[in-house]
Amino acid sequence: MLLDRACPTGGWNAGNGIVFSAGLSAHIDTTAIALLALTDDEEPVVRRALNWLRESSGKCSSGYSLAWSTLALLLRDRPSTELSMARLCEVLPGEFTTLSTETLSLAAVAICAAEGGRNPFKVTQHE
Repeated sequence: MLLDRACPTGGWNAGNGIVFSAGLSAHIDTTAIALLALTDDEEPVVRRALNWLRESSGKCSSGYSLAWSTLALLLRDRPSTELSMARLCEVLPGEFTTLSTETLSLAAVAICAAEGGRNPFKVTQHE
């Protein structure tokens, strides 16, 4: 179903990619979350979305979206994580007084994951 809902230019939004024959715009956070859910890197829709996310993250000014982008790129395209992380670290200080708990928490997870190079969604058992 996710593949079917992709926007024509790449990525996803919170609904359908096309409504009344008109292509809709993708959103960075939704695209990143969809990429975290999908596993087939050879799927053309996934490749197009990943390219769209790389390009869009460089222009983004939302800490929330950049945190999701950083997490998705960390797991799908590690070299591109640096640009997303740089934007996140650039944007966050200006937003500190207005950050929601959700955004601050997500940014902390993204930064820790990027610095440690670990998948924050993978649970490992400690012996």
